[in-house]
Amino acid sequence: MARSPAAPGLAPGAIRWGCARGSLPGMNDAPSPAKRQRRTTASLTALRHLAREAAEAGEPMREIARRLDLPWSTLTKWAREDGFRHKDIAARQAAAAKAQDEADQIRQQAELAARRTLLRDEEDEESDEPFTPRSQTDEEITLARARVGALLEAGYIPEAEQDMRAARRLTSLQSFAAPVRAATEAATQQMRQAQMNAALYRAALQVCACWEEGDTPPDHLPWVVSATFQKRLAITREVVLAVDPDDEGSDQELTDLLLQLAAMGWFRNFHPLLRQAITTLTLQGHHALAEKVGGFLKAEQAALPTLIQWCHANGYGYYGEP
Repeated sequence: MARSPAAPGLAPGAIRWGCARGSLPGMNDAPSPAKRQRRTTASLTALRHLAREAAEAGEPMREIARRLDLPWSTLTKWAREDGFRHKDIAARQAAAAKAQDEADQIRQQAELAARRTLLRDEEDEESDEPFTPRSQTDEEITLARARVGALLEAGYIPEAEQDMRAARRLTSLQSFAAPVRAATEAATQQMRQAQMNAALYRAALQVCACWEEGDTPPDHLPWVVSATFQKRLAITREVVLAVDPDDEGSDQELTDLLLQLAAMGWFRNFHPLLRQAITTLTLQGHHALAEKVGGFLKAEQAALPTLIQWCHANGYGYYGEP
């Protein structure tokens, strides 16, 4: 069989099995068909993770598909397999809320039981054992341990781990401060006591009408000042409660009120006020108390020279009624 003549411009044997061997003129200039970019497995895994996070954050599925440039069929397949369809998320949230409510009830019951047993009230008079005051941190650690134990027994492992981490943080902080805790507590207690003493001395001098703004209270009050202070507060409380029997304030509240009046200079006119009180008490029929107040005035008149002498000797002036 005779061979067909080669086509012009082609070498013999250039066409075989319907394929061109070599190149035709202008073949290299022809445009190549576009290739579709395929995403790698790592890229798809990352997109799948991002889609789930967005859906759980509340972003609509259509918006997720548009933003991540995902086919709708691919996204819905991922959502079905990974459980981040809206109904799946809603079901998980409802279950989590229910579990949280149950865990909170267990925590409350555990704290109540701990307070009744481990944290016995300081005012419990039925127990003969000495009560050791606990700090707020110690109390919170004890309650956290009780909560962890109760949650663990009920099978709430993640919730128990959460409470345990919080308790460990407190214990870690407590351990860190332990080397200087005793020293700082003692120093703090001393400072508080000094502040209380200074406030008490200042109040005593004000009630005794021998203190002015800018004066510095002494470190220790002599018996004459302390006795005058206590007696004046005591007789004033009796008078106030007798004149106003409807006063429901406690003894401490009444004392605080008298100290406020002392800071305003009320005790500088103490004797004239007591004389007016004697008249009021007599009209109201409180004859015994009126007589007691009169005796108090006579006794204080006799003790005033000693008080005034101490004031002058220590740089204070007496500003009350002689």
